[in-house]
Amino acid sequence: MLATVGRQGRVSENIVRRIKKQISDGRLVAGHKLPAEREMARQYKTSRVSVREAYRSLEELGVLRIRRGADGGAFIADVDHAPVLRSLSLVLALSKTSHKELTEARMLIEPLIARLAALRASKEDIAQLERVLIQEETDAAARSFRPTQSQFHRSVADCARNLPLIVLMNALADLTAAEASVLDVSARARNRQQNCHYHRLIFDAIRKRDGHAAHTIMAEHVGDIQGRVRRSLKQPPKNGNGTRSAKALAERTSHSFER
Repeated sequence: MLATVGRQGRVSENIVRRIKKQISDGRLVAGHKLPAEREMARQYKTSRVSVREAYRSLEELGVLRIRRGADGGAFIADVDHAPVLRSLSLVLALSKTSHKELTEARMLIEPLIARLAALRASKEDIAQLERVLIQEETDAAARSFRPTQSQFHRSVADCARNLPLIVLMNALADLTAAEASVLDVSARARNRQQNCHYHRLIFDAIRKRDGHAAHTIMAEHVGDIQGRVRRSLKQPPKNGNGTRSAKALAERTSHSFER
């Protein structure tokens, strides 16, 4: 029985690899309907169970969309990075990534992303980045605090037009938002003006196509943010009795990863 299960697993993995290869080669595109389980099993000289398992795995990855009914079947999906982003963010969160590790990763990745953004951003990218910035500045001026989920930094990554870096930046942004969520709201509101100041400088550098300035300012900005967070973490928020509420901190960190 175990040998049968193992063999089915290997066959289904082979089917997954072949379908992914056909997608990357451009032979399968969004909307293409794959053969029914019976026909695919005949082509691969395997069982429908193996094909069903392969289709299920691809659906979980966001590669396939399974439709039920008379017009149903397995269809190649439009590219959806959300499942990958959620998985990476969850892995990093469950691995208990430390503040020091997060700082090191941000300092290595984000200045490079800012440099590439200055070199590659389209007019539409810059317009979108400006809209995000103006919304942040408006909220800060009105002293209206609401979590930004590091949207400016995510938008800068979009400007860099490098998918692996976009995926990494979104995972780091999720971790940053989770880390910041356990800090005192009043402290986060006070820091908003400082963040907007840096964001305006970074935006101006990107708009002017000044990669060196964008890199330098982003490095300074990330260092400033992480330094403030580090100092705040040494003085954790307290509950009504003047003591830390570990359960509350854990719940708020967990909720930061919910979509």
